[in-house]
Amino acid sequence: MKKVLMLLAFVSVFLLAPAQTQPMKFLGISMNCTMNTFVNKLKGKGFELETNHNAPNTSFMRGTFAGERVKIEIRAASKTHLVYIVVVNFNRSTNYTYAKLKETLADKYGADYKEYNGLKEEEKYAKFVTDYMVWHLNKAEDSDVVNRLVLSNCSYRANFPLVISYIDGKNAIIDIQEVESDF
Repeated sequence: MKKVLMLLAFVSVFLLAPAQTQPMKFLGISMNCTMNTFVNKLKGKGFELETNHNAPNTSFMRGTFAGERVKIEIRAASKTHLVYIVVVNFNRSTNYTYAKLKETLADKYGADYKEYNGLKEEEKYAKFVTDYMVWHLNKAEDSDVVNRLVLSNCSYRANFPLVISYIDGKNAIIDIQEVESDF
C-alpha cells in the first residue's frame, strides 16, 4: 500500500510540475531551490542570517525590503529542502499601512485578488488576522498548483503587524507530500 501511495505521489508531482511554468520569486530570486542556495542568494542582497533560531527547516534573516528594515522567515520542505514560503514581517514602526501595501501590491500584481476584511477571532485559521488579501499567480489551468501572494494585517504579531507571504505552489505541494509520506 505504501508503494502505491508513493507511486501516486510521484505521478502527481510529475504531472503537475510541467503545468506550472514559472516558480514563485522573491526579490528576483526563484524559490525553486534549496534553503541553503536561497539563503546564500539573499546574503548577496545584503540580508543577514539570524543564528539564534533553531526551528527545523526554517531560516530567519534581517534586511531591507521595499525601503524598510524587515525580518523574513524562509521555510523549506523537510526532505528536499526546497523553499516553499517566504514571509516578510514589517516592523511596527514601518511607514507602510495595510492600505498602502494593498495599493502597491495591486499595482504590481493586478486587481484580481480576494479580500477578506473585518475577520473576528475564529476558532481556526483566521484567528489572529483581521484583514487579508490573496492573489493567485501563475495558476495552471489543468491543476490545483498555484503560486500565491498573501498580504495580512495581523493582530497577534505585536512587533510585526503587516506580513506579506510569498508561496510557491509546487514546492508547497512537495512539502505536504513529504510530510504525508511518513505515514
